[in-house]
Amino acid sequence: MRKKTSPTGEKEARGERRKKAGASTSVARTEEPSKPKQAPTPPTPSSEEALDVPPVTTTVGGPSSGKRLEQPPPFDPSKDSLIESPCPVAATRYICNMAPDRDVRVLRKARNADVVGHFSSHAAAVVAWGGEMVKRLTKAHQKMNASRDQFDKAMGQHAEVLARLEELETLRSREQEAAAAQREALEAKLVAEREAHEAEKAAREMLEAELEDVKSRAARDAERLKLEGREEFLKSSEFDTLLGKKAGGFFKTGFLGCVAQWRANGYSEDEHPAPFLDVQQAIAEMPDEEDAQEEGEDEEEEEGAIGSEATPPSSPLS
Repeated sequence: MRKKTSPTGEKEARGERRKKAGASTSVARTEEPSKPKQAPTPPTPSSEEALDVPPVTTTVGGPSSGKRLEQPPPFDPSKDSLIESPCPVAATRYICNMAPDRDVRVLRKARNADVVGHFSSHAAAVVAWGGEMVKRLTKAHQKMNASRDQFDKAMGQHAEVLARLEELETLRSREQEAAAAQREALEAKLVAEREAHEAEKAAREMLEAELEDVKSRAARDAERLKLEGREEFLKSSEFDTLLGKKAGGFFKTGFLGCVAQWRANGYSEDEHPAPFLDVQQAIAEMPDEEDAQEEGEDEEEEEGAIGSEATPPSSPLS
């Protein structure tokens, strides 16, 4: 930023510049116009210098007419030209119109040749100093522009970083909200699954208890039905018939087995006849059918009782 200067400092600087301009004008009058010198470097203005405008010797009359010079007319850029008509009058008009107010009074009293010589001798130094100032100002302006560009670039990067940070913060907040919502949903789901598992476990325990009860009752009922069925079967006629058939079969099998064993051991009927066995006598002594049936039933009952004591028959329910 440009530093603000106080009005008092500006006035002092202007006064010093005007004093130096007056001093250079008086020096130029003492030099010869035919011997140009190298333009000196203008001194650096300082607040400690206190230069006054030296008195300038003016010519009362012109070199030929001897009259006082009148005030030159103002410079007209549309009419006057320093190239087409490079006359001292035009140069004087130009210089008087571009000179400071304090120098105009001195220049008006001087001759045209003195004014032009003074301007020519100091124009190069002024131009050089002005060019140096322009260069310095240009460099300063370039540095300022570069600094401004860097500052603008840094501010742009800063704005981009801030925007990126805001975007990241927004994304982070969204992710945190999504994670919190997901965590709450998972916790709720876990609680629901835990409750369902507890309910299922309780229902399974209840079913197992009911199943054990049903099994125990079924076992008791089966045992009771088995006993009742066995008792009923033992009291039924079917059991008696089955027992008689079993007894007859056992006797027949045992008798035939004994005969087969006799024959296998070499006791044939031809070699060892049994004269005491008479088939015809047995047929003659056979009882009637009713008596035989009653006797057969009695024998079967006796044999059934003996067989039941020895080996009880298997029940169809067992």
